[in-house]
Amino acid sequence: MGFNLCFPKKCIFGVGTFARLGKEAKEFGRRAVLVTGRGSTKRAGIVDRAIELLSSEGIEPILFDGVEGEPSTDVVDMACDLIRERGCDLVIGVGGGSPIDVAKAAAAVAAHDGSTSDFLLGRKAIVKEGYPFIAVPTTAGTGAEVTRNSVLIEKGMRVKRSLRDPRMMAKVAIVDPELTVSMPPSVTASSGMDALTHAIEAYVSKASNPISDALAIRAIPLISSYLPRAYEDGSDLHAREMVMLGSFMTGLAFANASLGAVHGLAHPIGAQFGVPHGIACAILLPHVMRYNIPAVPGKYADIARAMGVDEDIDDLSLAHKAVDKVFELLDLLGIHRSFSAYGIEEEDIPGIIRDATGTSMESNPRPTTPDELYGILKDAIL
Repeated sequence: MGFNLCFPKKCIFGVGTFARLGKEAKEFGRRAVLVTGRGSTKRAGIVDRAIELLSSEGIEPILFDGVEGEPSTDVVDMACDLIRERGCDLVIGVGGGSPIDVAKAAAAVAAHDGSTSDFLLGRKAIVKEGYPFIAVPTTAGTGAEVTRNSVLIEKGMRVKRSLRDPRMMAKVAIVDPELTVSMPPSVTASSGMDALTHAIEAYVSKASNPISDALAIRAIPLISSYLPRAYEDGSDLHAREMVMLGSFMTGLAFANASLGAVHGLAHPIGAQFGVPHGIACAILLPHVMRYNIPAVPGKYADIARAMGVDEDIDDLSLAHKAVDKVFELLDLLGIHRSFSAYGIEEEDIPGIIRDATGTSMESNPRPTTPDELYGILKDAIL
């Protein structure tokens, strides 16, 4: 048995920990690009509070709020230009997975020559440390604050891939569940299902290890039990804390175990059709689970138990109960069971399969062929 583990240098978890942003940041720089989006994070006053916390410690914050919902290499290039032009020495991502991924990529790419597309498409490689990067998530789901990759769309080629390097890991991750209270129900649902997908895929991944397994299987009951509560009542801080803890743990898990076919298929669906990542994962998850069960029935039985199934039946039958639990969760969260609502049709399947590549597909516990992927996608569309 052998495995490598990669974690951020420092992780800070707990209600109220956002207040430490300025003190943590001043260890790394004095002029910080603050990367965020234009949505709920700004409306909730979190960006203004971040600016205050940084300014109070003598750090000059320079706001970059141009991040779109599904971030592209173009927006990372814009952030890199700002870092270089203003002589910044620190990059801080505040928001959901998109701003954090943009900040993470910009911190790495800005220290090199070339465009972000060069690095995403493999024409250039990250060869040195980038600018220090701090992550402050305001959603519970992506785990981006503790991973070493950035998921980006290359618009010219209509592909969605991961830019990945151990040097992209955050110097500090500040994970404050209180920041997620402002998430609307739809974002709570989609990001939470992204987190559950991370946990399940990391647990059954061919690249899993005892540490990632421990984190993933412990996160599953936290997310599946408390996510409906957070969805129904966004002010339920205890539910928010438990879902955030589950998301944080799954981020640590899949960062060290890889994912599977759900993410391998979700990326081209997001790139080609604009389906939000968490929704794409949620719709695909039960179908991929059902396909994978023959490869690792015991692990899917563990997942069923973690989701609250308490029946004295064989592992194979129990594993299928896990699929049923995921479908039940989709219904509770108001998430469609198929992609038909997003205009994806059977004729679109070959293009999705063509672009479903990378480590996620390689780590799936059961090998896939184009015909088998076609069947999974057809089930998820109809």
